[in-house]
Amino acid sequence: MRSAVEIGYELLKQGRYTEALPFLQRAVVEQPREARVHLYLALAYAHTGDNTNAEKHFAQAIALNSHDAYIFYNWGAYLHRQGRHSEALKAYETAYRLDPALIGAKQAADFLRGGAPNYAALFPAGTGGSPSTVSQPPPVNPADLYTPAARGYRSASGCITAGVLLAVFGLCVPFIGLVGGLVCGVIAILRGSVVGGVVVIVLAIVLAMIGSAIWQVLLSLVSGIMS
Repeated sequence: MRSAVEIGYELLKQGRYTEALPFLQRAVVEQPREARVHLYLALAYAHTGDNTNAEKHFAQAIALNSHDAYIFYNWGAYLHRQGRHSEALKAYETAYRLDPALIGAKQAADFLRGGAPNYAALFPAGTGGSPSTVSQPPPVNPADLYTPAARGYRSASGCITAGVLLAVFGLCVPFIGLVGGLVCGVIAILRGSVVGGVVVIVLAIVLAMIGSAIWQVLLSLVSGIMS
């Protein structure tokens, strides 16, 4: 079964931003620690004109992974589109510094450098570098944001489903239900679904306790009959 982030990303690539929003919103709930998931949601919000939420999730993406060049590249393109050129320039240069293969970020920065007032370009000490200006427009169209390739995020939904089934099985075999539910719950948390993982763990403990009580009653009845 495809995860929410995979469906949302596909819709985002197809330009179906409004349709992508609910899937990406759910993906962020399921995987709140994944920077790229926040980036995809920020792009969807930006394309639908919700700048407040777009900037919120851009900021969260940067906070979660300040070494992802594509996050800064898109942040720069967003700022560029907003006419916030000095901030966009810094974001583009950060992207290129993090990933020198991202030539588009450097070209976009070169384009803006001459038109952004009061901005000191970042150059390593002693290099003698100076800002450059080019006449060609940047490869990133500020009216459109770049969608980086989706990574193979592992969905927590399978672990949650398996954990619930094992927890229910704990009514029959408490030990297996408890251990299986705890393991699945922990894996779900590690994959980003904190709420789902906690629910599975609590369910496994409660049902294992109920299962143990049922077994104690049954054993007592059997002992009474045999005696």
